[in-house]
Amino acid sequence: MTKNLLFLFFKTTKQKLHSQEPEPPQKKLAEIGAQLRQYREQNSISLDKVAVVTMIRRNILQAIEEGQLDQLPEPVYTQGLIKRYAEAMGLDGTQFSYFLPIKAPPRSSTKLSWENRPQLRPMHLYLFYTFLIICSVNGLSQLMASSGTVKNRAATEEIALGQQEQARLLAEASAASKNQTTDSYAAVEAARTGQKSLDKSGSKPVMVSVTLQAESWMQVEVDGKIDFEGILPIGTVRTWQADRKLVVLAGNAGGVMIALNNGQAELLGAPGVPKEAVFQADQLKPSEKPKNEG
Repeated sequence: MTKNLLFLFFKTTKQKLHSQEPEPPQKKLAEIGAQLRQYREQNSISLDKVAVVTMIRRNILQAIEEGQLDQLPEPVYTQGLIKRYAEAMGLDGTQFSYFLPIKAPPRSSTKLSWENRPQLRPMHLYLFYTFLIICSVNGLSQLMASSGTVKNRAATEEIALGQQEQARLLAEASAASKNQTTDSYAAVEAARTGQKSLDKSGSKPVMVSVTLQAESWMQVEVDGKIDFEGILPIGTVRTWQADRKLVVLAGNAGGVMIALNNGQAELLGAPGVPKEAVFQADQLKPSEKPKNEG
């Protein structure tokens, strides 16, 4: 079935390449995307699984299948994405990417000639120089007239700024003295609030902290319900808690660090390999159970 599909696609594409009028890139992209989608659906493969294997975002794969050229990068990069998609399906990625044309920017064939340019006559030069001298004289006179006004404005602004600075310093001094007691009370309240948050944290038997060292697709299931599913960028730090069971599934296990109940963080698996980790409350060791402070 796969060989017949590829044969029909390549035969149709070669006939269009030999035609007199070249086919638009968007139409060719739509044909390539339709072939890839047809093969994916025949093999019952979801678009999310393709995104995990190829490390290509789901919206990019969907744009390729729907032939949305305006949602994709430059054609040279789009060829690489098509190649990765086809190879993940077990097809010849080079052949698929070859049939997406890359147009070079058109070069202008207009030739400039000095003969076609208008020539200045002596009368034109005389009028131009006269206009230039008049503009220069007017500009100098206005500049000299405004210099005195600028100096007066600068002196007035300096005095006003000095008065405003003095008023600001007085206001800051009075505000600092008034807020000194309030700041002390706020510090005590912040300390109490921080203590309460520490007491509440880690109250559930299973707590998993995830740190992303590389971009990865993630799915987190908390007590039988999916709490998160999507792609997390590098540098993301997230924490999930569960009463009974917590399941973590990563598409790029080598880019995910996992720490259980504030323990030592460890890599989930090898780079580029999907992996699932299951944490159950009744299977935790005594040293892995959360400790409540206070």
